[in-house]
Amino acid sequence: MPQTQNSVSITCGGAVPWYLRCNSRPRSIAGSRISHGRSANITIWAPSLAADSIESAAKLGAHIVMFADRPWEMRLPAIERGRELHRKYHGTAPPEVMLTEFCVCGTNLAETEDEARRYQGKFVESNFYHYEFLGEHFKTVKGYDAYQQKAEIARKGGLDGAVNGFMQAASWGTPDKILRGLEARRNIIGDFELNVAFRFGGTPYEVAERGLKLFAKEVLPALKSWSPIKVQEAAE
Repeated sequence: MPQTQNSVSITCGGAVPWYLRCNSRPRSIAGSRISHGRSANITIWAPSLAADSIESAAKLGAHIVMFADRPWEMRLPAIERGRELHRKYHGTAPPEVMLTEFCVCGTNLAETEDEARRYQGKFVESNFYHYEFLGEHFKTVKGYDAYQQKAEIARKGGLDGAVNGFMQAASWGTPDKILRGLEARRNIIGDFELNVAFRFGGTPYEVAERGLKLFAKEVLPALKSWSPIKVQEAAE
């Protein structure tokens, strides 16, 4: 999958925990007592797109990781399923889902829309061809139901439709527009953690740096001021 660079992780709603990132399989951390995806020094994040991976994440007590790549109403059933399974396996409140975000931030709305369509669009295009979303192969591969959902979007709307769907989910625009978008997202899915990438799809360094600094100055303080909301309130 295409790489992203220049990212920052925060929590949208609730306290901001300290994390040690750990890219390892569960067997490599044997001996560590894990609860809610954490031990004394380990937090587990698990990319979870398909039903099988969501169940695996729930069994581990991990934070589900999802990409901002399609409308959030389409993501909600899987997120709710993960929360339900976590309660089933652990009898406790589930950890927040981690959303990996692709952001273009600036002071000129028209300019940032053009940049988002160009660089978010290039990121989508690279995925489009890498996964061959116009093909039928995901229909017969177990565990790839979320990819099949994305493939159906691609077949119906083509590359332009896929880019438009991505831009509906990802953040771009002025700080105010981005905040309003994140608030709307939170109203749909509840509290979430946010991993923000500012360089992807060939984004120039100066555009990425501008976005990162402006996001940190005007968006991040507002996000840190949010109080936790109950999951059931998000759907109301």
